[in-house]
Amino acid sequence: MIVYGVVHLKSLPGSPGNYLTLDEIIELAQEDVNSLVFGGVDGLIIENFGDVPFTKDNVSKRTIASFTKVVENIEYDREIKVGINVLRNDGIAALSIAEATNADFVRINVLNNVMMYTDQGIIEGKAHEIAEFKNTLNKEIDIYADVFVKHAVPPEGSKIENHTEELIERAGADVVIVTGDGTGHQINIEDLSKVRDIVPQGRLAIGSGVNEENVDDYVGLADILIVGTSFKLEQDVSKRVDQRSVEQLIQKIK
Repeated sequence: MIVYGVVHLKSLPGSPGNYLTLDEIIELAQEDVNSLVFGGVDGLIIENFGDVPFTKDNVSKRTIASFTKVVENIEYDREIKVGINVLRNDGIAALSIAEATNADFVRINVLNNVMMYTDQGIIEGKAHEIAEFKNTLNKEIDIYADVFVKHAVPPEGSKIENHTEELIERAGADVVIVTGDGTGHQINIEDLSKVRDIVPQGRLAIGSGVNEENVDDYVGLADILIVGTSFKLEQDVSKRVDQRSVEQLIQKIK
């Protein structure tokens, strides 16, 4: 089973909560990266988690430039996979940063279909635009796409099976991510089983709520675990990554 740790960047310049310089943001990000890499993860997802409240799907040029500089200046002790997630849902920006920094994949919260009642309003997927742009890139970058993404509600009558099939067969997703309904919230195991029946082996990820107590439930079902909150000190998403917590979960899985 593959394990990715999440690097939650502090508020970047231009975001409402920004109070740190880029050098300070890079230094804090590097500390978390070191803890994750030395703790044994297989890869990282770097995201502008501190840029709340998020714009819906078109972040500023300043955000893209700052994000790119941070990623460019992070050093890795060994070869790992790196992904980019531009919140809330700017897939074009994520692909641009990934290409510029030689990252391996991007995470896109809403690649196709529609998600309702988010804190940015209704979010519509842009799979066509993403596919067109991806074809212009100078390197191969995988797309990790959420189905029924957290912090959102699907339209009434939607079925997770239908959305999953469309992600794989029509929207161009390389990996499908199942999450709970919020950051750090556990997934619905029934939903995971439905998605597992559809997604090819090696291409199903769990994107929230994984911890030492429940990880055994996911062995044999998921291929990839994306872990953020439970790797943090006191399992507080706002705090630094705790290397010991990383090591304990990795040892339990591996």
